[in-house]
Amino acid sequence: MKLTIAASAAALLAAGLVAPAQAQSVVRFAHMNSPEHFVHVAALDMAKAVEERSNGEIKMELFPSGQLGENGAVTEQMSFGAELMGQVGIGMLADYAPDYSIVLYPFLYPDFEGAKRLLASDLIKELEAKVAENNIKVLCYAHFGVRDLYTRDREVRSPADSEGLSVRVQPVTIYTEMVRLVFGGAATPMPWPDVYSALAQGVIDAAEAPPSAMIDQKHYENTKFFIQTNHMTDIVPVTVSASWFNGLSEANQAIFQEEASAACDSMTAASIASYEEGIQTLADAGMTIISDVDRAAFAERAAGIADAFPEWSEGLYDRAKAIVDGQ
Repeated sequence: MKLTIAASAAALLAAGLVAPAQAQSVVRFAHMNSPEHFVHVAALDMAKAVEERSNGEIKMELFPSGQLGENGAVTEQMSFGAELMGQVGIGMLADYAPDYSIVLYPFLYPDFEGAKRLLASDLIKELEAKVAENNIKVLCYAHFGVRDLYTRDREVRSPADSEGLSVRVQPVTIYTEMVRLVFGGAATPMPWPDVYSALAQGVIDAAEAPPSAMIDQKHYENTKFFIQTNHMTDIVPVTVSASWFNGLSEANQAIFQEEASAACDSMTAASIASYEEGIQTLADAGMTIISDVDRAAFAERAAGIADAFPEWSEGLYDRAKAIVDGQ
């Protein structure tokens, strides 16, 4: 009887009367934030939407809090073909297309509208094509926050005040050069999950991040001063293994891209809304908020950062600045 049923099913399948079962395609979403962070909340909504809209053909498994490794490791695994996606960092993409670092240039954007003009430009499309050659597909970009400096015990209002600070940074040149030139400090690359204890033990004097990320990791427990330098608008890409994405049907590719874009929009809205609320949270937690910062003096020192990137295309900064300014 089993053989008869199997043979009948095969005959119907061959005749096109029965559709073949679609194997479920699973991708793991990795990020460094906690399960309470807006990135994870948006990823949960995306996972639910793509599974429903694809009739269960796409499944996203979420791995917050660096469970699958630092951003650099996740991006590298993606490039090797691992079925991964992630909210990584621009610096990780710059490993494959050096010009990408321009997106994070300190004091580049007067507002987020300028950032959106750059992200929608042909310049960025060219860079996306370059990283795609390494099996990394950029799905969308999100506003991750306006980055500020915060210290264990030093008030900072001008570059003279930040001289000599040991500042935790991502292991990315744009950050290390910013600390060296803009703050006059010593850049100390360190995994994000290690920053809490490093501040507590005095291994570092300071760190820099958006308020939401700093609150997410409870760094306010080990720092006294939050300085509104607003030195960088942090733009984060959401990426996926290109080989995994290309293996989806056209219909499912469209669903996945649409829901990824919606997730980035959700992250952006939450990030922008969280800034003032975050400042108040830090004040309520006992931190001193320093807002009378000489940003012009810091911005002037940022001009030399471009010299640290001889691999950049000629005229890259000027091209990006013109796009940002709408010229």
